Amino acid sequence: MRYAAIIIAKKSSSSLLEDIAPSFVSSIATIRKLKDNRWILESSTFKQYESVDKLYEAANKLLSNIHSVLALYLGRFDEPLSVSAIVKLNDNDEVISAQFHASLQIVVTPRAADVLNPTASGSVGTAVLSAADVNGAVQEALSLVGRAAPTWGQVYNIIEFLGMDLIVKFGFARRSEVVRVRQTANHHRHLGNSKKNPLPPNPPTLDEAYKFAFELLKKWIAGRI
Repeated sequence: MRYAAIIIAKKSSSSLLEDIAPSFVSSIATIRKLKDNRWILESSTFKQYESVDKLYEAANKLLSNIHSVLALYLGRFDEPLSVSAIVKLNDNDEVISAQFHASLQIVVTPRAADVLNPTASGSVGTAVLSAADVNGAVQEALSLVGRAAPTWGQVYNIIEFLGMDLIVKFGFARRSEVVRVRQTANHHRHLGNSKKNPLPPNPPTLDEAYKFAFELLKKWIAGRI
């Protein structure tokens, strides 16, 4: 017998699980459909937990990381996926017991296969989850992605986390572009104080800035998976 988390999507996202499942097929996270057409999230990390409550916390943490991966690589924040129950499965993949819980929402929209590149050996998504499981810095990077629409403060924090010198050293972006985005984010996070934190010439929009910051974060993570 083994444990798994039942996951669901709202009716408006009925194809969501079909879309992302091929990108999450590994020991760290597998999303698949049971014979009764319910979707489950499985992980080798679940084996260490003796109580259902602890396993539920672990499933939510893993789902939170999946959310960060999907938000970072697919750029969508409004389609919910959630844990609805923790179940025990027998050797025939049949549910023999279930404990239902409240849900945690996550988001995704564009075709996951086009971005996460699922293969027989894994995907970008599972590689990032595996790295986050053993590397605290990758886990921290995912936490910067957040669970809501991006903000100027978030853009600033991502650049500060990566560091101007590292971004330039590894060729992620030109220093002038990083300065332009960082200065704009700093201005807005200080409520538009133009005296102490002026805007640069030709400041980016929030949409441009967060996409720039997310690309930097993806490049940094790529070097750790």
